[in-house]
Amino acid sequence: MKKKYTFENIVAETLLIPLYMRAKESGRKDAILRDPEAGRLVERIDYDFSRLDGAKLSAVGCVVRGRYFDDAVRRFIAERRRPVVVNVGCGLDTRYQRIAERGNALFVEMDLPEVIDLRRELLPEPDADRYLAGSLLDTGWMDDLREQYPDGEFIFVIEGVLMYFREEQVWQLLGRLADRFGGGEVWFDVCGPMLARSKHLKPDSLRGHEARIRSGIGDGHDIERREPRLTLIEQGIYQRFFPRRWGIGGRLLGLLPGLSKQFSSMLGYRIRE
Repeated sequence: MKKKYTFENIVAETLLIPLYMRAKESGRKDAILRDPEAGRLVERIDYDFSRLDGAKLSAVGCVVRGRYFDDAVRRFIAERRRPVVVNVGCGLDTRYQRIAERGNALFVEMDLPEVIDLRRELLPEPDADRYLAGSLLDTGWMDDLREQYPDGEFIFVIEGVLMYFREEQVWQLLGRLADRFGGGEVWFDVCGPMLARSKHLKPDSLRGHEARIRSGIGDGHDIERREPRLTLIEQGIYQRFFPRRWGIGGRLLGLLPGLSKQFSSMLGYRIRE
């Protein structure tokens, strides 16, 4: 039976966007990412998902982004002895369920209390996937992780989140992670400056939604200059992954990385010891 859910936080409601896009993608023969659990979750939520059916660019972008970060996590797990995978602002992400090559990795899902309550109702907590309620801007959850797993090697994935925070808040978060988790990695996606500055441009999945884009980063090396404890691993251009799915306009944009980064990109960094 479907159940209607309401969200106190405007940004929290956006967790339904990537969930629905993963569910839709799983039904394609040429699926970039397969996520049957997402389909089961969508079937339990009473929400007008049809409003997202016209968001064609976001439909591809969400699953490219999910696959990109899944692969980063797989590599990290394969290379580390005591990996701890932390999904910051996890929403209803099902990365733990998607990644079969978990080995001895521990996963942690962190989000606002209302979101963690929703996860526990819809997606009960597995033994190796811990749920943690907190605010991205607080340090308590970071200190708890460091204390609970003193020998852990941490990778943080912050997916579909940072663009809703002001630039100074993004720098604050990255600095706090660097303070505590030297030797780890942090991966996240960003909107570019063109989207952040515009009052009219928005990702097609957010048209008509109250959530606002509040920050934008174009050049991944700018973060290294601002926070020298972070070393850029790579800056992923969306349209260079699975180019056939983007259409002619998207493929052309992928040939112009400088312009593409003005709209969005995906970033990975090593945190220096």
